[in-house]
Amino acid sequence: MFFDFDNLTANQRYHLITQTITPRPIAWILTKNDSGSINLAPFSYFNAIGSDPALLVVSIGNKSETIGKDTKVNLLREKECVLHIPSEALAEAVNMSASSLPYGESEIDLCELSLAPFSDSLPRVAEAKVALHCRLYDVHTVGDSAFEAFYLEIIGMHVENDIVTQEGHHTFIDSTMLKPLGRLGGNDFAAFGGKITIKRPS
Repeated sequence: MFFDFDNLTANQRYHLITQTITPRPIAWILTKNDSGSINLAPFSYFNAIGSDPALLVVSIGNKSETIGKDTKVNLLREKECVLHIPSEALAEAVNMSASSLPYGESEIDLCELSLAPFSDSLPRVAEAKVALHCRLYDVHTVGDSAFEAFYLEIIGMHVENDIVTQEGHHTFIDSTMLKPLGRLGGNDFAAFGGKITIKRPS
């Protein structure tokens, strides 16, 4: 079957893209609200794009035509975030953190997560095995859509000791122990060797 994207709505394109460009890594992004509380949200239009500088790109949309998603608002103001790579065991919490909460209300409590010290200004999710402290490098508006591409530079990384081995000058991270969670289409997540289906919260 052939799909002519010029004749599809943005929503139709979205569903085709998210069900074919799979699995996608998940950026579980922690930012600080203007009140000082913590925001946490997952994004799967995300990947690494370079190592010198060490850059990631995350596409973030809006809540509505005039209101940006909390992560977008916080990133533009604070210029930094902590980006986690969630494991399979955190699938329910990742899904729950996509809930639409009033600005300033923290997903940390909703998801029953805990925080650990990390950078001077931001904590990390203690349950996540990988956390990257990033600063905002650049922002590009994508066409006429509400999506903006946020380029994030990694300035520090936490990796749990139990998944790291060192051999000479090389560092190896055991993906079978990390078991990174990926995103598929609809309510489906890619598990490390399988699939998890979780209904998205309203």
